[in-house]
Amino acid sequence: MEEDRKPKYMSDGCCCLKFEVMLVNRPAMIAAPFWAQATAEGEICGQGNCGHIQISAKGLIPCGVYTASFITDKGNFPAGPREADYTGGGMFPNTLVVNSEGTLSYYVAPLDFNPLKGIPTTTGCIKITGVAISLHSNCCPGMPEEDVNDQLIAPMCCLRE
Repeated sequence: MEEDRKPKYMSDGCCCLKFEVMLVNRPAMIAAPFWAQATAEGEICGQGNCGHIQISAKGLIPCGVYTASFITDKGNFPAGPREADYTGGGMFPNTLVVNSEGTLSYYVAPLDFNPLKGIPTTTGCIKITGVAISLHSNCCPGMPEEDVNDQLIAPMCCLRE
């Protein structure tokens, strides 16, 4: 009886993202050792009905065009607020700015939902299973998926206690 009153999962708090390099997703034009040197760390936090994601990385393609995405069983969603304009001609809200040394200093996105609860849609909440840092080899987010290469992936984490 007491077990029934406990929450099935925690939805307020933060958890660390542990990224791994995805060697199989490497574009042929990039040497395997160079692709494999990438590292990243991050954190996802949620409280109530909002949250944020933050990421830092190094060893990426210098000045490469990258995006951060939530991985779900319904496909990838931009790791940014739901109401952001993802169709404009400028930078997409989930674009990661990588410098000439291949370093992403810091990406922080305030979210208009609690990522630990999932992404709210008109048909219900979609569970987030991971986060991807993806290179757009065509240098243009929003183009066909064959030009997107997931370089680093982190599974969704459990909350820190």
